[in-house]
Amino acid sequence: DGRKMSKSLGNVIDPWQILDTRGADALRWWMFVQGSPWTPTRTSMQVIDLTTRDTLVKLWNTYSFFMTFASINGFDPASPEVPGRAERPELDRWVLSRLERATQAVSASLDGYEPLPAAAAISSLIDDVSNWYVRRSRRRFWRTDPNLPASDSLAAHATLHEVLVRVTLLMAPLCPFLADYLYSGLVDAAPADSVHLCDWPPADDASIDVALEDRMAVAREVVSLGRAARAEAGIKVRQPLRRALVFLPAGTALPPAGVVEDELNVDRVEYSAAMSDVLTYELHPNFRSVGPKLGERAGLLRDALSSLDAAEAARTLEAGGTVSVVLDGERVELDSGDLELRVRAEEGFAVSRAGAVVVALDVELDDELRRRGAMRELVRQVQELRKDRGLEVTDHVELWVSGIELDDAERGLLAREVLADAVRPGPGDGDGAAMEVADDILATVWLSVVS
Repeated sequence: DGRKMSKSLGNVIDPWQILDTRGADALRWWMFVQGSPWTPTRTSMQVIDLTTRDTLVKLWNTYSFFMTFASINGFDPASPEVPGRAERPELDRWVLSRLERATQAVSASLDGYEPLPAAAAISSLIDDVSNWYVRRSRRRFWRTDPNLPASDSLAAHATLHEVLVRVTLLMAPLCPFLADYLYSGLVDAAPADSVHLCDWPPADDASIDVALEDRMAVAREVVSLGRAARAEAGIKVRQPLRRALVFLPAGTALPPAGVVEDELNVDRVEYSAAMSDVLTYELHPNFRSVGPKLGERAGLLRDALSSLDAAEAARTLEAGGTVSVVLDGERVELDSGDLELRVRAEEGFAVSRAGAVVVALDVELDDELRRRGAMRELVRQVQELRKDRGLEVTDHVELWVSGIELDDAERGLLAREVLADAVRPGPGDGDGAAMEVADDILATVWLSVVS
């Protein structure tokens, strides 16, 4: 009896406990992602739970998100109004390109009996879909933005549907139960009753756009650095900023239009070939490297470096070149391992950098920016109020607001974001919810569900 045997082995994890509490697919997935099957590996229930959360839970949440809004919006994947792949926005074409490249990788790995790289490719794709595509597409599914055409929402629904169906096919050999369950929910008029009766999907090479993937990768790196700069400056992403200055190495393709602006909540992004107007570069010796190389002359290096154009030297080093200095009459070549580059922001800017990519945020706030930040905070707290009241995403509400006077544009923004049919000056009936939306603004909100 397997249960009795496992109990007699002491510190061995009881596989039946995993099957009974996590499911067979959670165990399978951990086995595929933990490494080569012949490599000894320590594990625990916590490790299995972690691998499950990192991929399977993300996939389930993405599936649930799609099914919710597909039902609300009456999405039909067979509708003739669904735009073709080539006519969809860049974000859709990007994730479809990622899908096709993942299909290539999984097919090649499983053909070679290598489940680890196949699982890694699937996990990476699911992370991109959940943490980038769905997050950036939420308004397209909500259909609350009056500036977005209906075809844009259809494209988003169709794209996510195609991605999820393909993922079930790719995951079928690895997580058969989860894949079959998701497939049955996604495909009504199925060519087969089970995902395991479907043909293996070929990759659509025509949908692969490596250049677009590279541009989106640049966008994500810039966004990551911009958020780091915000965090260091103690400024929340909800607070709009006037501009971001971005320095990219020569030849780097620019990110898709509007992506960085939206993600960093800045009015504009300026791409600059030089950041000397907002940054001060400083070169310092790395004595662990230059000490053995220069001996006693290493002590002369600080003064020699002070005569260099630090910004120009930084660009040279980050391009893989060397800079030269003269020590005791002899010219010495120094590379990036010999020198430490430090970047300091000028007053009014927050800076973050990784290698040759630098992002500088203009953190000076005026009254108009602060007001917009307060509105963002008001929207966030009303959304939290909706959740606390247990409202469904489709529930319409009416709001009464006191403590802050809203103009027509602000009322319209609040109404769209929180699905309010009306936003009126307060007070409303009963006790309102107090909300500190800025240091000097305390609002009170009354919320009523529309029958």
